[in-house]
Order: sequence, then C-alpha cells, then structure tokens
Amino acid sequence: MTRRFRFRVVDVFTDRPLQGNPLAVFPEAEGLTDDEMQAVAREMNLSETSFVLPPTEAGRAAGADYHARFFTPGTELPFAGHPSLGTAFVLAQDGRFGALSGKAIEVRQELVVGVLPIRLDLDGDPPTIRNVTMTQAAPELIQDLDEDEIDELCEALEVDRDALGWSDGPRGAVTAHPQVISTGLAHLIVPFRDREVMDEVDRERIDDELGDILAGQGAVAAALVAPGAWGAVPDAEASVRLLESAQLRIEVDPATGSAAGPIAVLLGQALGVRDKTYRIVLEQGTEIDRPSRMVAEADFSADGHPGAVRVSGSVVSVIEGWLTLP
Repeated sequence: MTRRFRFRVVDVFTDRPLQGNPLAVFPEAEGLTDDEMQAVAREMNLSETSFVLPPTEAGRAAGADYHARFFTPGTELPFAGHPSLGTAFVLAQDGRFGALSGKAIEVRQELVVGVLPIRLDLDGDPPTIRNVTMTQAAPELIQDLDEDEIDELCEALEVDRDALGWSDGPRGAVTAHPQVISTGLAHLIVPFRDREVMDEVDRERIDDELGDILAGQGAVAAALVAPGAWGAVPDAEASVRLLESAQLRIEVDPATGSAAGPIAVLLGQALGVRDKTYRIVLEQGTEIDRPSRMVAEADFSADGHPGAVRVSGSVVSVIEGWLTLP
C-alpha cells in the first residue's frame, strides 16, 4: 500500500511568483518519520521544507494551533523565519483557521523553541492574505566578539578591519561590532559600512575557515549586512548576504527571516534606539535572481534593551502536488 502526502510550494518574502525564498509545506505530515522528513527535505532541495503536525500536549496547553517542524536538506532547525510565514499562509488558505474575514487572523505555531504568534493581514473583497508577520523568540545576545575574534573574522572574510561598522544617513558612521544574536536561531551578524565591500566577499574561498568560526561561536550562519541595496526592492534600506555552515547543506539562501530579527536588534543597539521601535527594510537574494523583501522590527525599552522582535513579508503560491511513498 502506498502513502500519499499533499504539499504546496510558496515563495516567501515576495509578492511575485519565482522570486523570494521558496518553501515546500506538507500540511498533513502525520505518518512521516523523522528520517523520512529529512529525506523529503533533501528531495525538495530547498532552503527549508515544513511539516505540519497537531500540537503536542504542551503546545496545546500554550494555545498552539499547529506544530511545525522545519528541515533544511542537511538538518532540522528549531526555528526559522520564512517557513514560519509560508506555513501559516498555506494553512490559512486551506481554511485551517476558518474563513478569511476581517482585517487580520491571529494564530500560534508550536516550534522547538516554543509557541510563537503569527498575524496574517487581510485585504480586499473577498479577503486575501496581504502580509504575514511573525513575532520571534525573545532576543538573546549570545556573544559580543572580542578584538582577537574580530581580527580572525576579518581574516576569514578577507576584509580590512575598518570595513566593519555601520553608516546611517545623516548620523554618519557609527560603531557596530559583530555579535552572535538569537531570536530563535543563533546567527553571527556582521555589519559592513559599504555594500560593495560586502559584495566582494568570496564565499568559495572562505567556507572552511568561516565554518570553524561559526562552530566556535555556536552560530548556524554569518549574516552580512550593509546599508544600501541592489535596487530590486525599491524601499530597501540595507542588503543581506548569508554564509551558512556546511551542516545546513544550503547553497545560497534567498531570504533569511531568522537572521533579519537579529539584524534589527544589532543595528537598533548600534544606533542607540531608546523607547521606540527600530524598523528596517532588508533586501536579499538579488544576486541569484531571487529578490526578497523582509521587514524587521525590534522594540527597545527606555534604557535601550531589545524586547519584542517581528519579521514580516508577503507570500505567493506557485506549486501544488503529491508525494508518494511506500
């Protein structure tokens, strides 16, 4: 007897098909083993594949509407950005949360890191999903690199030390040091003063050395960010490149929501944001013809401590199909 599992592919952080970051979603994944989920993710060969299950007992007690598990081709992740948005979008379109009505739908997803809220904004008549916003896990400042570690990082990236930092329009250059920050998944955030210098970092020449640094810092990837954009996203204020660890088996990630939140935290701190929300529009994936638009927000207290972190974007459907297994 064969087993069949329905799946959909959506493009996340874009409102145009064949742009953004593609995601495969299996809305009814009960019956798949852990090994099968990992094998299916390898078969899909996308940055991530999402498998939807009923909430666990603990998740249900915390108000979860569903339980999602996210796999790259190489490993399972405890948290991820674009799968969170894309999974909620697919389930809402499938009617899992009732009819699309009103201005917004609020749902809660269960992940390894806990139960987190997602808001789906609606527009039009009949209503359609215009935008999806996830609240990420509480920000954790895991590691502020010391001078020797920054020098080692610059050597791995083959850039001068003065290439790192930030420039913010009328305020000019500000001090911004690389940090390992997590809002559910730890990333090494590396701010650059100049986008052209960031673009010149040669991924192929640094993988091994950078991989050792990431392993030592407990980060899954290095997120490089610089002011300015390629132009594919008209309102983008900054550009992002992701250099992943080898265990993820991701060639190039077109958009990384789990890094966008930590980027907002680092930049908000560097710019001295107090008692308000820091918001930034990020562009990623343009160099591989998958332009993506991510909006990242971080709330800061009066004393400058980061609080709630949100990442939002659009989602569009592109493919539907069935997986057949013995």
